[in-house]
Amino acid sequence: MYVDPTEISLHLVGLKDVRILSYARRGPAAEVTVELAHPALACPRCSGRAWVKDRPVVSYVDLPFGGVPMTLRWKKHRLVCPDPDCPQGSFTLGDHRIAAVGCMLTTRAAKWVVKQVGGGQTIVHLTKELDCSWDAVNTAVRRYGAALLAADTKRLKETTAIGLDEALFVRAGPFKHKSWSTTVCDVANHALIDVIPTRDFTRVAGWLRAQPHHMKDNLRYGCLDMSRTYSAVFKVVTPKVTRVIDRFHVMRHANFCVDQVRRRVQQQRTGHRGRAGDPLYRVRKLLVMRGAQSDPVTKERLEGLLALGDPDGEVAFAFAMKEAVAAFYETQDKEQAIDLLRDVIDHGQKRSASPEVRAFARTLTNWFEPIVAWHEARVSNGPTEGMNNLLKRVKRVSVYRPSTAGWSRGPPPVHRQVRHWDHHRSWR
Repeated sequence: MYVDPTEISLHLVGLKDVRILSYARRGPAAEVTVELAHPALACPRCSGRAWVKDRPVVSYVDLPFGGVPMTLRWKKHRLVCPDPDCPQGSFTLGDHRIAAVGCMLTTRAAKWVVKQVGGGQTIVHLTKELDCSWDAVNTAVRRYGAALLAADTKRLKETTAIGLDEALFVRAGPFKHKSWSTTVCDVANHALIDVIPTRDFTRVAGWLRAQPHHMKDNLRYGCLDMSRTYSAVFKVVTPKVTRVIDRFHVMRHANFCVDQVRRRVQQQRTGHRGRAGDPLYRVRKLLVMRGAQSDPVTKERLEGLLALGDPDGEVAFAFAMKEAVAAFYETQDKEQAIDLLRDVIDHGQKRSASPEVRAFARTLTNWFEPIVAWHEARVSNGPTEGMNNLLKRVKRVSVYRPSTAGWSRGPPPVHRQVRHWDHHRSWR
């Protein structure tokens, strides 16, 4: 049991090798002034005796105590080397146990903030709880978060399959130029690895090339959508990695092909876009629905509407191609699946097929090996797509501040000149 108020305050503060100088209550917040109890008054260059030049006081945001926001005022030692031949000059003593350089939060407050943000808490909520600025919390999260990622090498050792996917991060500037980012995800363990602030080949390939050899040697599969940039990254940097395109992206191209044929036939036969009473407009959802032919009632309705709106059978042929691609993924035997996909490509490349179907067949031909590799890998780029959605959610909870250096919701609004119709009648 401690009786001395100074010892009680020292243990409540909980910092090692410090001396408490004062405690004060400033309105709704409190502040504690401390200094190093045993400072090392030696020059780091020549190891000679240094002189105290100044005692500046630097304020840091600390964890609240008893529901009261706390400010830690650190009275530092600014020293100078008296040796004229020493190039050191003046320097300030620091202690990483109290606070890190370039961070206005104490070490324990910064670690707590990073943990809260990692658990889904917003920066705005933390600023209210700590009674500090948005910049201070954001800087601590970036500094300590980068250190945690650099120290966490275990997540790279366990990676056997990674996925690359692009995401539109922000529209910046007065002309809303698109700024893209690349999400790198461990699709085998559903974990985010890194976010590259570009989708250019050189930057993405440079990131993958800079990874340790044991991580690249352990990779077996590389998941991607039908992006030539990411395909070239895997092919150039890790040529032994098997590229895999999952079912979602292939079926999206197949459904898009069916929809393009339906819209073209609708325009050619009626001269206008689909309307509520048109057969091809009424069948649009059944065409992209899987298993529509398994139900007799749905199958009869589908065939009847196609007979009315598509007498030449162009939409029906594109729909059959889409169903054959879906059957390719449901086939368990790899050799049978390969034969089925080749039959689909052969039928789609015939001259009698529509231009949209031939284009889809060329896409299947160009990406034949990565599509077939799905039957061996059984991995998907879905975790990467999910990480993109999570990153956008994190971006939405941030609030723009003009002085912030980190991510924000976007640039400040641009004041544009308003053109009045009465003054410029010819302008529209």
